Amino acid sequence: MPEFFQTRVKKYFRLLDTLDADAVASFFATGATVRLAGASPISGRAAIRKALVQLSLDVDELHHDPVMLWTAGSLSVLEADVTLTLGDRTTIAFPATYSLRWTEGLIEEASVNLYLESRMAVAMSAFDRDRHVGYDGRRLA
Repeated sequence: MPEFFQTRVKKYFRLLDTLDADAVASFFATGATVRLAGASPISGRAAIRKALVQLSLDVDELHHDPVMLWTAGSLSVLEADVTLTLGDRTTIAFPATYSLRWTEGLIEEASVNLYLESRMAVAMSAFDRDRHVGYDGRRLA
């Protein structure tokens, strides 16, 4: 049975990277819930699809590079390096952990933890470096 879930997880993330809201939403049970740290839960397949459509409007490209995949019983956990390319061609890369609980081959509950702190640390160190070399943020063109 773990091979079944590993195959499903891999297919799910391949489809998620295509930003195809209908295909991705088809992996969720009708009453599924998606939890994103710091946000209200998204409940129901229709609401999950709507959130995926919004994501596809905001993101030009999405790529998951799997680091580790565990499956035990009906739980799958994927750690991945994620790269998002926004409409203005800005690229953001960060690690993420996805926990998926399956019921009858469909995702019943998904928890997504994005680790954006590493990106913030880089931005803050650049700000701190500019501040120490006399950069005047008030002189913006």
